[in-house]
Amino acid sequence: MASDEPTEIEIIDEVTAEVVEINQAGAAFVNADTVTVTQGGIQQVEAKHVSITQGGVMAVRADEAQLDNSGAGFIATDSLVVNDSAVGVAVADTIQGDGSVIGVLFAGAIEGQPDVKVDARNAAAFGAGLAVALFVLRRLFSRG
Repeated sequence: MASDEPTEIEIIDEVTAEVVEINQAGAAFVNADTVTVTQGGIQQVEAKHVSITQGGVMAVRADEAQLDNSGAGFIATDSLVVNDSAVGVAVADTIQGDGSVIGVLFAGAIEGQPDVKVDARNAAAFGAGLAVALFVLRRLFSRG
């Protein structure tokens, strides 16, 4: 028999531990040595090792990060592995990935074939073009 009472959902604001495992749940902020997320989500993570499978995270700062069938808004890491995942902005020394989409990538070395929309070279060219356009517009509209 179904109950008409609302289901209570527990929201975890902050977790600090050596090892954190999140399964089909979520947290706002996690600070740990090792973080493993399976079918869950985190707003912000600071850790040495982060592994996310079928989950999502807004911001990651880690030594090593791995995403499998997952999504992330921003990742800053030394080593990033992405498999069939999506990342908005990634900053990494090395990145390895196939079947993944990365919006903006700043990386030292890239292994595999991730679909990168904007890399460091394109971002620099865009910034230089924007600076020139703003300079020209300023000169045009300052003459009166």
